[in-house]
Amino acid sequence: MKKEISDETIKTIAASFLKQAQKYGFTLNDYLRFTNYLLEEAMNSLSLTSNKEKPPVYLQNSFKKLPIETERLIIRQTTKKDLPLIKSWLEDKEGRFFLLSRLDNQNQTIDEVFEDESNLLGTICLKDKTPIGIIAYLNIDEYHRKAELRKMIGVTKERGKGYGNEATKAWIEYGLFTLNLEKIYLTTINTDIKNIRINEALGFRVEGLLRNELKINGE
Repeated sequence: MKKEISDETIKTIAASFLKQAQKYGFTLNDYLRFTNYLLEEAMNSLSLTSNKEKPPVYLQNSFKKLPIETERLIIRQTTKKDLPLIKSWLEDKEGRFFLLSRLDNQNQTIDEVFEDESNLLGTICLKDKTPIGIIAYLNIDEYHRKAELRKMIGVTKERGKGYGNEATKAWIEYGLFTLNLEKIYLTTINTDIKNIRINEALGFRVEGLLRNELKINGE
């Protein structure tokens, strides 16, 4: 069995990288992008020693790590009491894409999404605890350590203030460093250029285009 690399060695390597990153003026987004690329390259270069290895159980007690706090927001565990409010957000012209533009199971109701144990939902709140949106990891694959990210600011008047961006940055960190995800992906309608640009700024990159994948309003 290969000896585990010590924490001190890893810290030394991390400190060395940090010095180089600071020279280039890395921002938080750059660090997140670098982490994604590093994990991807590591996965490509390493192979499992046995196909019978047990998948890592990283979801156990994961909600104990919530809530997450940012400068302006709190992301707490979504509860059943939140569902009526979330349903009202999903009726909005923009909010409906939270479920409609996901990779699969577009016909699932929010109740079914909530009850599905492979999903992890967080309610985005202002510091006064007022709910304004929802963010989630769907179809969490524990073996391959990947999940689909979905996000929505449901309160119309709170859109355009950067809350979605702020919540997503924190949720990505939570996924990478608490849930130990190695790949976080999302889908969006190809006509939503604004959302695509926001996702790219967060470190995501386009991997493919799904043509004629779903119909909205019969189109």
